[in-house]
Amino acid sequence: AIGELLLVGAGVPRNMTEAITLFEEAATVGDADAQYNLGILYGATHLEDADIRKREALAVLHLYAASTAGHPGALMAMGYRHIHGYGVPQACTTAALNYIDVAKQIAGVYSEGMPQAVELIRLNLHQKDRKVLSSSEMNLFIQIATSGDTNVAAAIGKRYLLGIEGFKQDYPKAKHYLELAASRSHPGALALLGYMYCLGLGTAQNLDMAYSYFVSAAAQNDPLGHNGLGFIYFKGTGMQARNLRMAFKHFNESAFGGSSDGMFNLASMYLTGTGTDQSFQKAVLYYTQALDRGHTPAAYSLAVMHLNGIGTVRDCDIAVNLLKKVCERGEWVSWKLVEAYEFSEKQPDKAAFLFLKLAEAGHEVAQMNAAHLFDSGQSSLLFAGESADPGGEAHDSDRIRHHSRTLAQRFYELSAEQGSASSELRLGDYSYYGWGL
Repeated sequence: AIGELLLVGAGVPRNMTEAITLFEEAATVGDADAQYNLGILYGATHLEDADIRKREALAVLHLYAASTAGHPGALMAMGYRHIHGYGVPQACTTAALNYIDVAKQIAGVYSEGMPQAVELIRLNLHQKDRKVLSSSEMNLFIQIATSGDTNVAAAIGKRYLLGIEGFKQDYPKAKHYLELAASRSHPGALALLGYMYCLGLGTAQNLDMAYSYFVSAAAQNDPLGHNGLGFIYFKGTGMQARNLRMAFKHFNESAFGGSSDGMFNLASMYLTGTGTDQSFQKAVLYYTQALDRGHTPAAYSLAVMHLNGIGTVRDCDIAVNLLKKVCERGEWVSWKLVEAYEFSEKQPDKAAFLFLKLAEAGHEVAQMNAAHLFDSGQSSLLFAGESADPGGEAHDSDRIRHHSRTLAQRFYELSAEQGSASSELRLGDYSYYGWGL
């Protein structure tokens, strides 16, 4: 922790040399975070007259050490490197082995609750081009909801529940606005309240209460209500005995109503032959439909099926790309994104380091954002040089600018490799003006 404070200059003078010393001491005794930080620094820093191959080997060494300790970022970084062959042999199966345990844990979290959603913001876009509600717009919607508009109340409740579109995840507020809408029989609000009681989000878990909300929602043919009823029948409660045929029926209704959760659950029943005849092909079909709607556990299930050739062709490349997407929706990534966006204006060096952690793990938007902070001159993180001439401020400024652009170039290249058109365009500028390496 102290090493990171010294590296970004948070409350103390910035001292990269001392930061690296502390990281090395901690890494020696097996601290996975320190090993990961060293892997980032060896991979990212460009020093004049340094042996690039040696520094890359040291980066891989520390990332590998952190990955063996189960560090999620290091496992993702090693998976990402094995996909592309960055400093390690290009090997799809090895990439899958690095990703799969992290992805399995994340899929489990999504199956059991509603994790904080994080919008991906590209810092190179002007503020007006970013799709985030302003505080005045949020206040206006809240006033409309309070005045009795059930649709707006349900929409606000859903946003507080999921933590999207500028609304921070807040279960008590979500429950308040959903209850406003549910009091007038809004089907979506009834279903979401059922989820809250079913999963114990902001309230004590109560499956019987959840069942009553799901029944009211499903009576209006709400897809989420049908999915909730399917879950209740699949699980069984004090009020309802377990009934797999009824579970299948409601999951089917939910899926045909467009619910990704319903599609996922229907696919799972086909996969296992529970409540219906087993069909791997239908499982793949409904998992794919859920994936098209952004369903994280469906991505994991499809990845496993592609890895093993169950119901579909064995295809490691498809599997690894799906596992990578799942890993990038986990808590390790989301909390760092939230912090990085918060620090991007007032503490750009701290934001840059957070983006670097994610960039090394293969997160394309983080690669783009790290590059932008260095390219725009907002951050000079990782510049360790000092001007020998006391009056050479202009010369030192030029050195910092060159160092930052060299660093930015690396991450623009990584981002472009993953399909970012804006990064490719910026690299064109670098080539034209002769910036970077």
